[in-house]
Order: sequence, then C-alpha cells, then structure tokens
Amino acid sequence: MKKIALPAVVAGALLMGANSLVAAMDGVIVRFVAGEVHPIGIVFFRNLASLIALYLLLCRRGFPLGIAQSSGRAMHFSVHAIRAVIKLLALVAAFIAVTEIPLASATAIAFTMPLFVALGSVLFLGERFSAARVFGLVAGFAGILIVVRPGAATFQSGAAWALASAVGLAIVALLMKVSAEREDPLSIAWLNLLVTVPVAFVMALPFWQTPSLFSLALMTLQGIGGLFAQLSFARAMKLADASLLVIVDFIRLPIALILGLVLFGEPIRLEVVIGGAIILGAIALLFHREGKRRG
Repeated sequence: MKKIALPAVVAGALLMGANSLVAAMDGVIVRFVAGEVHPIGIVFFRNLASLIALYLLLCRRGFPLGIAQSSGRAMHFSVHAIRAVIKLLALVAAFIAVTEIPLASATAIAFTMPLFVALGSVLFLGERFSAARVFGLVAGFAGILIVVRPGAATFQSGAAWALASAVGLAIVALLMKVSAEREDPLSIAWLNLLVTVPVAFVMALPFWQTPSLFSLALMTLQGIGGLFAQLSFARAMKLADASLLVIVDFIRLPIALILGLVLFGEPIRLEVVIGGAIILGAIALLFHREGKRRG
C-alpha cells in the first residue's frame, strides 16, 4: 500500500498541535499531583521519566556512540549546564504558577516568552528596534496586563511565577540564539536531562514526599509526554514557518479554558481570552517580521 506523504507545512502544524495538547495536559497533571508532591518534586520525577525514556530511545539508535560524537562537537558543557539549570528553574516556576492561578491564565502568560526574547534581542544582542517590533512589544505587554490584572491581589503571586517562567525560558532562547552551532535536538535533550535530574533531586530533598503509585504513573506519563512534545516542537520548527506554528500553538488556550472549567470548575474569564488573543497577535507580528528580515 502506497504511503501518502503529508506536505511539510501540514506535518509541522500537526506536530505543533500535538506539542500544544501535551503542554496543556502538563498543567492538568501538576494540578492533580500537587496536593501530594511539591512542584519541585514533580519536576524531578517528570525529568527522571524523560531521561529514562530518552535513554531507551537512544539505545535503539546506537547509543552512546552517536550522542557522544554529537556532544563532542557541541559547545562547552558548562554552557549547556547553565541553560539547563535556568530551564529547570523556569519549569519549577511554571508548575508553582499552575497551582496558584487558573490553567488558562497560566497558559496565556506562558505565551509571552517570545516577547521577552524580542526585547532581550534588542537590549543584549544589539538587534535594532523597528516600528513593527515596537508595536508588537507594546501590544503584547498590554495583553499581559489584561490577563494579569495588576490590581487583583489573588492573582499577583501566581502571575509573578508564570512571568518568571516566561522570562527564564526567554533567557534560554537568547543563549541558544547566540550559539554558533545548531545542535541535534536529541543531544540537547540528553545533556539537559543529565544536568537537571540530579539538580532537581537535590532541590526536591527539603520538600520530599514519596508519591503514590497513581501519582508516580501520572508523572511518568508527564515525563514521556514532555519528551515527545520537545522533539515534536523541534521537528515542527524545521517543517513549517514559525509565524504559522505560533498560531497553531494558540490552541493551548482554549484547551486550558475547557480543561479548567470541566476538571476544576474554573470560570472562563473574558479578559483571559481577550488578553491571550492580543498576545497571540503581537507574537505573530514579531515572527512575521523576523521571517521577512531573514528572507
């Protein structure tokens, strides 16, 4: 039977959609497990499951020779370690945020990461401000204010954690942006997990709570899903334009709205929908401008 090959843009969009679905479920699992395991502990078990799953995957592909060769061509391990630790802290912040604010609010704020990348590129990498970039940043941060509602005291702590996570991931993206080499996604994931699993274990010790088998199963599923999402995202970025993928990724917000309502009784807030849509538009504009600049 003849196989039907999907156009690259369609395959990229489907992979991004899968990544978005898994990302939305990430917050749901954190909510279910957080009453039993501290968010730092959740990060540890999640990353441990990802590490084991990736090890098994690499074994099927000739591990460790292939990964060792790729790693040998990579930048110094210390740079990888710094990126990995920052990403770990960003994940911890994101998980804490999910336990304190509605899923949809945390999801909408998470979309702001590219805004901080764009701002950091100007402030630290010497990229130029343009009218489109200024408009995109102003609109995007206006969207943040609509979602966060600075005067609402109950949202301050959780929103701050969510913003801290977005800033942390933006720093990781900026560090990768200045890297001279483009490394294999499997190599990046492997080195990241080698660093973050022991670091997360040490961080989790003061809050240690042995999870039940059910919670352990959920976090294992979460770790495998997280690895799949990371690899799907990397593949999608190679197949389709980033300005299209950021729009596809926006399905995370309606998914989070529905899951929050059905599973946790969180009302659908109009300001989250409006603010999230403004953030999406701002990011799409920034990616479109970046694509034209490179083109």
